[in-house]
Amino acid sequence: MKIFMMGDSTMKYNNIFSYPQFGWGQVLHLFAKNECLIEDHAENGRSTKSFIEEGRFDKILSKMSAGDYVICQFGHNDEKKQDSSRYTEPFGTYQKNLAYFAEEIEKRGGHIVYATSITRHKFENGKCINSHQDYPKAMLEFSKKHGYTCVDLNQLTMNLYTRLGEEESKKFHMIFPTGKYASHPEAKDDHSHLVMEGALMVAELFVREIFNTEDPIKECFLDLSNKEPIDEQMLVD
Repeated sequence: MKIFMMGDSTMKYNNIFSYPQFGWGQVLHLFAKNECLIEDHAENGRSTKSFIEEGRFDKILSKMSAGDYVICQFGHNDEKKQDSSRYTEPFGTYQKNLAYFAEEIEKRGGHIVYATSITRHKFENGKCINSHQDYPKAMLEFSKKHGYTCVDLNQLTMNLYTRLGEEESKKFHMIFPTGKYASHPEAKDDHSHLVMEGALMVAELFVREIFNTEDPIKECFLDLSNKEPIDEQMLVD
């Protein structure tokens, strides 16, 4: 079986040219069972609207088989009102696009799971705050109304950041000084995009939350509360 991932840059697969940036879809295979294959189709800057209009969703549909899964995380770029090629109304076109995704996936015997946008690293008065307007709420309301699983990564990441604090939670993002990375010789102060530690954090939050549901996609993942034994003797050099 396969899991197809569709979303924006926070989920995207990155190659060596954009290192140290990671998307959480890039590391989700580390939490999956070996027989489950993951294809990450997320792309920088995409919204539900542009993902459809550019034919990216059609590409996923063309590769799907009955029994496959799709994880859908959008909202981060749907909120960009100044860009008509990406903007959607949270309780209008955005929800209609979410419904369109589900309908087309189900026609092909697939199963969709939604995830709200991960938080930006944005704090006020010592607390990480929602910067995604009504989009997480719109996805949660849509999912509840129509009986779909929705992992609220926005709230989960906000809670974690608030618990860790503003300084400690910077480690998850593209925040580093000049000269640290050859691919990014300039300093970065990017509070939206993730490094590997951040991607692993989000993937773990997703998997742990999926195990709190009855969604069949959880059969694709390792049970993180039940660590597999390692034969240490076979690792002796």
